[in-house]
Amino acid sequence: MSQNLSPKQNFERPPFKKTFIRSQVVSLISTAVDFAISILLHHSLSLYYVTATSLGSLAGAMTSFTLGRNWAFLNRHGHIRKQFLRFVVINLFSIFANTTGVFFFKESFDIPFIISRIIVSVLIGVFFNFFMNRYFVFR
Repeated sequence: MSQNLSPKQNFERPPFKKTFIRSQVVSLISTAVDFAISILLHHSLSLYYVTATSLGSLAGAMTSFTLGRNWAFLNRHGHIRKQFLRFVVINLFSIFANTTGVFFFKESFDIPFIISRIIVSVLIGVFFNFFMNRYFVFR
């Protein structure tokens, strides 16, 4: 029997609770990056709030991939190109959902931009991003 195992065969997924807690820390850091850029672009540079949301989300997504791969899900041995491609697909939807959600809350209910960002980010982060990252991106 051969002892040459592929990286995927050697990979043992960390426990659910550990990845959930770590991924929430990653989400907080990524969200801080996202919000800081969104707020800076919208309030300081007067960029349209939808554009600011999209650009902030993109920066947050890049932070999330790096920290998720290397710390939260501990899958540094997976094929980075495949992980990144899956991550891009998931995060394109996430960015779309964040942008659309902010637009929906702000335009439909006149909820301020920052409050809308918080509501939508929590919903998307906890109920979509965690599960997609754990079971699809860094599987």
